[in-house]
Amino acid sequence: MDKNQIHSDDFLNLLMQKQMRIYAFILSVVRNFEDADDILQDTVHTMWQKYPECQPIHDFVSWGIQVAYYKILEYRKQQHRSSHIHLNNSLFDQMLTAAKTINRDCDDRIEKLKNCLKQLSPRGRKFIELRYYQDLKPKQISVLLGMPILNVYKILGRVHSQLVHCVKTIS
Repeated sequence: MDKNQIHSDDFLNLLMQKQMRIYAFILSVVRNFEDADDILQDTVHTMWQKYPECQPIHDFVSWGIQVAYYKILEYRKQQHRSSHIHLNNSLFDQMLTAAKTINRDCDDRIEKLKNCLKQLSPRGRKFIELRYYQDLKPKQISVLLGMPILNVYKILGRVHSQLVHCVKTIS
């Protein structure tokens, strides 16, 4: 396997694992799905081109967010030229800084949540799986499990409370 193939495989593996985090950052600032999709595409394209020369990358998400940051600035300049709506530059910079800070803390919260999910009862995990992994609505869960929808809401509410409490108390 040649060096380019290794870089390509490494990049694609990292991108598949981390792309949603980069997209979440973009969407937190841009707020328009179509524009966010375009910015993500430009970001990934630039990352793909720069990946071989940026080795080693210690934090793929931070690097991707940094690339996205510049793509968002380019997008903002284009919007500024073509629109009558102008966002105050300092406000925009504050939004970008806040989004980057929130994203930095995300890895820690995700790990805490994974640990808390492991601590749930089998029934609690089942409800989380049905609701979020299988993307079923509470009404669909109630039909699937043959239980009143009010009970589904109560169980989901208790499980959410347990997870929030657990994430907040893990140090």
